[in-house]
Amino acid sequence: MRSTRRNFLLMGGAGLLSLSRSHPTSAQTAAPVFNRFQRPQYLGTTFSPLQCYYLGIDYKKAFQEICQLGFDRIRLGAYWNEIERSPGQYDFTQLDWLLEEAARHKITVALAVGMKVPRWPEFHFPQWVIDRYDTKAGDRALDLRSPDVADLSLKFVDAVAKHCRYSQAIQYWQIENEPFTRLEIAGGRFLSPQFVKREVGLIRSHLWRSQKVLLTNAIHLPTPKLSEDLPAFQDSLEVADAVGFNVYTKVPAGNSGTYLEPEAAFWDQLQSWQKEIVRSGREAWIAEAQAEPWEPQQLVAKNKLDYPSASPRRMKQLVDRLARANYSTVLLWGSEYWYWQKLQGRNLWWWTVKEMTR
Repeated sequence: MRSTRRNFLLMGGAGLLSLSRSHPTSAQTAAPVFNRFQRPQYLGTTFSPLQCYYLGIDYKKAFQEICQLGFDRIRLGAYWNEIERSPGQYDFTQLDWLLEEAARHKITVALAVGMKVPRWPEFHFPQWVIDRYDTKAGDRALDLRSPDVADLSLKFVDAVAKHCRYSQAIQYWQIENEPFTRLEIAGGRFLSPQFVKREVGLIRSHLWRSQKVLLTNAIHLPTPKLSEDLPAFQDSLEVADAVGFNVYTKVPAGNSGTYLEPEAAFWDQLQSWQKEIVRSGREAWIAEAQAEPWEPQQLVAKNKLDYPSASPRRMKQLVDRLARANYSTVLLWGSEYWYWQKLQGRNLWWWTVKEMTR
């Protein structure tokens, strides 16, 4: 069975990969226990007000507390449907607040921008774009099928860059999110390398001071599918200053009640790619390291407090293993979930993260 993280969400689960050498049916944790936790050079997280909405929590209160956990970096998203609700009319109120709060806590920001940025539904089109243009699934890259949408997206990216580039917090611009992977949860929509290169060129024309470009990639389960994963990696390496991968350690196998854990080939391939990135003078990132549950038939798993697919212990062991694989930046995926758990009177996730950030 091969799939990407979002394939599993549609099948009744979600997840991507881990650096574990355990067998898919193993009940063991994602990595061996080391005597001393190794922290990556830069430890961070992704934060999305959209996920706060799904969880029913106040995004401002959540972000303020998450910023006090001791992270080096936080990834934010510039959501097209939130910022440009009407053609040519931009509202940066929410994003400005997040950037200012991050700067106040001296946290570096990686800002994701484009049609496709982190969190479901992946492609965040304004309703007026959906109503007027073809944004549906297809066998060809969306930008090739809908050049008008591509042009509108470039105008949006240009507007975000002009507005945000002088932010004291922004050090990285992430162009799209896993743009080259055909994801079922994203309707099978994907973008061409040629279009992403245009976006990268546009952002580079606006870069200020030492700002850099980040691109991210998905990897198939249970072993890499190099016919798809390798070209995506190579296209990213060609134009980005930093290349990130998404690492998930335990995902449901449909509705079978069992879970898949990636095979040893993941470790070997990611280690090989880490070395290639460094040899190329780029930065090797883990853009998403699983730190929240992925469960069958649940976009947001909050029906109960404990799930088999994630735990604070697994999270800590995964970060340790990634750091030992010499990935310089590791961004945890699930900060909104830890805050939700905290509101339920469960602080173990929160305390574990604070321990790791020391």
